[in-house]
Amino acid sequence: MPHHNHSEKSLWLTLWQPFFKLSVYQKFILVLTSFLMGYLVIGIHSYFFVRVLKGELNRLNVGQELLDIPLATIDTYIVHSGILVLIIMLLLSLTSFLCIRVLVDFLDQMICSLKTLLNTSNNRQSCSHGTTIPVITRDKIGEVASLVNGLTTHINAISLFRRAIEADETVADVYQRLAYVFQETLHLKSFVIWEVNEKNDSIEAVYTWPLELEHESCVMSSAGVCRARRTGEVVSSSGFVNICSLFPLTDVMTHTCVPMIVSGKVLGIVQFLSLFVDSPRREAELQKNLHLAGLYLKEALPVLHAKRLASNLQDMATKDALTGLYNRRCLETTINPLIAGIKRRDSALGILMCDMDFFKQVNDEHGHDVGDQILKTLALILQNNVRESDIVIRYGGEEFLILLTECDIDKATEVAEKIRAAVEDELFRVGNLTIRKTLSIGVSLFPVDDEAFWECVKYADTALYKAKEAGRNKVLRFEPSM
Repeated sequence: MPHHNHSEKSLWLTLWQPFFKLSVYQKFILVLTSFLMGYLVIGIHSYFFVRVLKGELNRLNVGQELLDIPLATIDTYIVHSGILVLIIMLLLSLTSFLCIRVLVDFLDQMICSLKTLLNTSNNRQSCSHGTTIPVITRDKIGEVASLVNGLTTHINAISLFRRAIEADETVADVYQRLAYVFQETLHLKSFVIWEVNEKNDSIEAVYTWPLELEHESCVMSSAGVCRARRTGEVVSSSGFVNICSLFPLTDVMTHTCVPMIVSGKVLGIVQFLSLFVDSPRREAELQKNLHLAGLYLKEALPVLHAKRLASNLQDMATKDALTGLYNRRCLETTINPLIAGIKRRDSALGILMCDMDFFKQVNDEHGHDVGDQILKTLALILQNNVRESDIVIRYGGEEFLILLTECDIDKATEVAEKIRAAVEDELFRVGNLTIRKTLSIGVSLFPVDDEAFWECVKYADTALYKAKEAGRNKVLRFEPSM
């Protein structure tokens, strides 16, 4: 029986296929012609009926004077009826054509809008209509126009957002742009963006709005304790007040945690917060905005993942794996802009070449693991004793290079002495071991000592070895006599 119905349906579609292949105007002309022909047939039928009636009256045995008036009335009726039929046919043709014309124009605008949305044409100005369809009726056509307008506006906005974040330089820039969309476009005024570090399974808040929310957000010892991170599912307290035991604001706010998943891995969590909703309308609006936020996140995730991978690759190429400091390759690739800035500002760059004294003994007596821990501690000491604008580089082995920007020779020597004293006072603790070490430092100044940067690095290295020869644990300024 179902097969029989399917065959009848196919036959019906086959019979109507020629009609479906016609254009809208051809369909209109065919339907209108059929309708007018039917109306014309009814009119002709009425005309012949009246003529027959007139003939029958003529054959009646009554005086001609009595028939003149009704016959004249019948003739007048026939003429008026013909004129009326023509007028009605003309009005029907005109009004139906105008209706079809408006409908076709509406469809043209919809097609133009969708083509622009899909960017099927290289020339975006090829459409004679705008991308917004005017809503001039409140019927189904107006509803379709409103839906298409909403769809095109929404997809255009997401497309622009995607192109914008692809052009952003860092992950932080993407987070900033996401935050702007949440606040200004979707009116989600309270949220926290959490980022997962897979290396140590930690999770930290990288963007909080408003800022004071940072001190009231969840406290998590590891990423594994986060329910959204653990399950990979959206977690919402709407209807499940105590679904997350870590959420500290259960009494005043609801929360929805959306995991950011790429290739089966949770990169982070976006936690949206709102005051308790007290009306169905506000609840529906909130759910709509949260749904749109999920769509923006879906567009942002591949870009975030790519930028995080690029950042990790950049770190691997330019940072020392043991200490986290910049490496020599990073110096070689970034020094030219730094030199250009120094020359443009007519300033100087302090160069400190540092080397731990008798470091080989640590490796020989206690092993390389202990030596690695001491180097890590030394890296922290160096970073803590310079400014953020200064650059600390692991130059090789136990040798470190420090570049002090906007610095004269007296200040460079002062910083070097502070670092030397800090290392001398430090008790390097590794397990049960407590070790004291010292540091020798050579100092030069670019471009005072030489116009070539790498020559000044050699001068600082020369001063370092002179400090070693002079008994170690010393700071020596490069002198031409060296």
